[in-house]
Amino acid sequence: MTTANALTRVQVYKQVTRDRVLDVSEMLSLEPRRSKIAFTLVEFDESHKATVRVKHYADAADFKLVCWDILYGSFDEWTDYKGTVYDDGIQARTLSLRKDTKYRQPFVLKIDNGHGETLASGAVKMVEVRDSLTLLLSEFEARKLAQTVLDYIRDWETVNFRRRQEAMTVVLPLAELSQPTLPLHESEPETAPTEPEESPAPRSRRRSAKAA
Repeated sequence: MTTANALTRVQVYKQVTRDRVLDVSEMLSLEPRRSKIAFTLVEFDESHKATVRVKHYADAADFKLVCWDILYGSFDEWTDYKGTVYDDGIQARTLSLRKDTKYRQPFVLKIDNGHGETLASGAVKMVEVRDSLTLLLSEFEARKLAQTVLDYIRDWETVNFRRRQEAMTVVLPLAELSQPTLPLHESEPETAPTEPEESPAPRSRRRSAKAA
């Protein structure tokens, strides 16, 4: 959710296991390219102290489609690559979600964080994985996550429909919309002469005689 000067996060979904916590938050924006769904996966020890923490930021539009596939039973696998260039280095992030029906908890969510490098296209490639965590989800848990996140995004888009419309509206000058017309030769008439139309022949009407 965006404010005038900052980008805030609102928790949408939370999954807690014996030693791990998955936090799914929204970072939705009126600018589609900045609209994200944030994933934070934390592993903690017996004293409930965090030992490993990994993060990923997926495009909201992409994850909407993933949620749809999960809910309608057509999901197989999805991998998302992201990265950020900092002053002291480049961080690469990878989130993968796959489904294997032979397991009791068929959905496997994995997040990798590590050192990356930029490619010629501007994308960030993972060079060395430094932190990695995996979380298993049952069919019910995965569907609940998908339904909760998808409903939240749709509600946000509905509430902010007018603002999103204004943010994505492009105003074009009238000069760009007008098509240039070719000048006609002085000796040429503005419209080509047409032959007089012939009046259509009157249609004959048949009346059925009534029986006396």
